[in-house]
Amino acid sequence: MPARRLRVDITGRSILRILVAAALVWTWLRLWQWVLLFVIAAFITVGLDPIVGWLDARRVRRRYGSVLVVVTVAVLLVAFCSLAGAELLSQGKMLGERMDEVQQEITRRVPPDLRQLLPQPENGKAPDQSGGPFTEYAARLGRAVVNGVLSIAIALVLTVYLLIDGRRTYEWLVAFAPASQRPRVRETAGAARDAVVGYVRGNVITSVIAGVTAYIFLRIIGVPAALLLAVLTALFDLIPVLGIFLTVIPMVLLALTVSSTAAIATIVFNAVYNVFENYYLAPKVYGKEMQLSSLAVILAFAVGAELAGVIGALIALPIAAVYPAVENIWLAERLAPEVARDHRRIEQTGEH
Repeated sequence: MPARRLRVDITGRSILRILVAAALVWTWLRLWQWVLLFVIAAFITVGLDPIVGWLDARRVRRRYGSVLVVVTVAVLLVAFCSLAGAELLSQGKMLGERMDEVQQEITRRVPPDLRQLLPQPENGKAPDQSGGPFTEYAARLGRAVVNGVLSIAIALVLTVYLLIDGRRTYEWLVAFAPASQRPRVRETAGAARDAVVGYVRGNVITSVIAGVTAYIFLRIIGVPAALLLAVLTALFDLIPVLGIFLTVIPMVLLALTVSSTAAIATIVFNAVYNVFENYYLAPKVYGKEMQLSSLAVILAFAVGAELAGVIGALIALPIAAVYPAVENIWLAERLAPEVARDHRRIEQTGEH
């Protein structure tokens, strides 16, 4: 029998699509950090837009109100860093030394057989007592802070432009959608905006309350580096569910320098405040737009962290909160009627 030949025809259009896809992937790999900065600026813009709108309603033109609001935020950040910067640096050094001491104490208490399994100094040299792993981590943290400050500055500049010209940019993007789909696109964008506003507003309120409460408690029981620990508490409070564990460790380590009673009181304080925030404060300040179950929060946080680090973890939550609206607007016709009905019933219950 004659041999059969397998023939594959690839059209020029298919080749063009492959090249375009490859170009998009290459562009994303090169620019993903800038894209994340733009996303952060968009989140800040959505959070500040109500203030700018309030000023616009009182005859402060949008271009001036946008600059005024962003400059005010930047001035407050710079003022805080200027007033508390020196104290935060000294307290940070104290925290690093304390954590180094704890690490060395734990190493000394490890049985000799297990100690041999730990990484040993090169060439048999004694470990450098002037610093330890946590000192190295502190240096890395310092570099990360510098990069973070530069990123915040760029994000604030982008925020000004988005506040001024964001609406026209939004309409320009909506124009890409077919005319028949534009109402649903606008409805989805409105739901996304509500979720982001609730998320930004809730994060700011809960973080400030957490930081202030921690500072008052630490000052009362006399724990050193109270201001630094309060700032760390406010920052870690941005991380849902898992942030409490990052807060407790340095707080308890410094509380141990006071007494074991202070350390136990610190653990109890964090446990009680965590319950208060999760079950009372957060539902009040986030509103219905961010009613996510703990499982959904953890999954969204894990996926976002894996894809884009800390920033991805933070922006994944409002994206996950938009899904119910996407399901109702875009998927309701394709899903079975009982699926959409049961999902709405579950969302309206107190526990998901």
